[in-house]
Amino acid sequence: MIKKAAKQASLEGNLTRFILFRLLYTARFYYPVLTILFLDYGLTLEQFGILNLAWALSIVFAEVPSGALADIFGRKRLLVVAASLMVVEMSLLAFVPLGASPFLFVVFLINRICSGFSEAAASGADEALAYDSLKALGREGEWAALLEKSTRVVSVGFFSAMMLGAFVYDGSQLNAVLHYFNPQWQLSAQLSIRMPVLLTLLSALVVLLTTLGFQEPVSDTVSPESAGSRLGAVREAWGQILAAGRWTLGHRFVLFVILAALALDSVARQFVVLASEYYRLIDIPVSWFGAVGAGMSLLGIVSARAARVMVNRLPPLHNFFALSGLLLLSLAGLAFALPLWGVMFAAGCFVILGMVQFQTSFYLNQMVDSRQRATVLSFRGLALNLGLGLASMLYTVWVGVIKSEGEPSTAAEVWQGQVFLRVLDAFPVYFLALSLGLALLAWGLRVPRAVFLRIPQR
Repeated sequence: MIKKAAKQASLEGNLTRFILFRLLYTARFYYPVLTILFLDYGLTLEQFGILNLAWALSIVFAEVPSGALADIFGRKRLLVVAASLMVVEMSLLAFVPLGASPFLFVVFLINRICSGFSEAAASGADEALAYDSLKALGREGEWAALLEKSTRVVSVGFFSAMMLGAFVYDGSQLNAVLHYFNPQWQLSAQLSIRMPVLLTLLSALVVLLTTLGFQEPVSDTVSPESAGSRLGAVREAWGQILAAGRWTLGHRFVLFVILAALALDSVARQFVVLASEYYRLIDIPVSWFGAVGAGMSLLGIVSARAARVMVNRLPPLHNFFALSGLLLLSLAGLAFALPLWGVMFAAGCFVILGMVQFQTSFYLNQMVDSRQRATVLSFRGLALNLGLGLASMLYTVWVGVIKSEGEPSTAAEVWQGQVFLRVLDAFPVYFLALSLGLALLAWGLRVPRAVFLRIPQR
């Protein structure tokens, strides 16, 4: 009886740790100043682009293998790896000397690779562990409620991190506050630049402690002793990937949830990546960018509640149409670039990201067996990253085409805004093309509508 009560308490603790992990892992204090932080350290814009590419490639390379390893060796171990890598990546930025140099770029490259591997290790493993904990407690019906709660907490945390990160990065504001308490207290410019990084490093240490407290809810993972003695451990991981891949391709509902998420997420996320350029285009002062970004994070509270109602009351096909309609309306409104008021249409894209994340988590975890849950969830992560990569590539190509049509006849900043505005016109067209491709694929595979008008039973 005592052992059973202890087991139940550890599973309950997993649910709290899941929310804490998502909060501290996601809400990073340097996000509102990411680009200028890299530049102030001494990097160039070209190096910044290369580092972002290295980060994306690291995630794509490690996404699916990490999911398979989580299913075989345990989700807790992969989360500990993710947290450890987060500590490493933030430590590199916290202590590297400032100033342009080849050494600085190498350190940042290692940082981006560690960050990508960390994202891949965490992707899917946290959800799989939390859902299996609920299942072991006999409460898997509460998954939607747990997702809503975690989204609400992360949204508030992200808002706080955005505001505090932007504040501590401004040395004049921070020193003014310190001077109020003690005129002798003053931070140097170099230390002010590092403050968001140092705060995130502290968060990373708490994340690591949190992951060490997780308890594995299932007992069919490989023990450390047997894992070390297995010569075919790597082969087993690839076998897990192939088995989960075959299952996903053969399970029409799961396959199309992933592909529908790719269509919605890739377009919305591509705009979100470029949101600061849009804010400047619609005459929002640069000093407001942090507040606007923090406000967008709070939309996650509303979107989580709406997504929970939708998955409980509407069939998947209706939900896809509803999200598609909201995205098309937002993209069409963005093209008008209404001064100030255009931010309402930008909000639609942020809402879409949260609702896609919520609904895919709900459907996939409900349908996938525990033994391959993290692997299948990693397929979702891989699909979303590939979708964003494709959208980014097409964006770059389309910008090049527009610029090749003629030389700018206005100031450089105005010309850049005109090019960006023309690119926005292509966003609805691209999403409609993706949706048409998805519909043709469903027709070609003879997928019955009933598959999407109800949630199939496993």
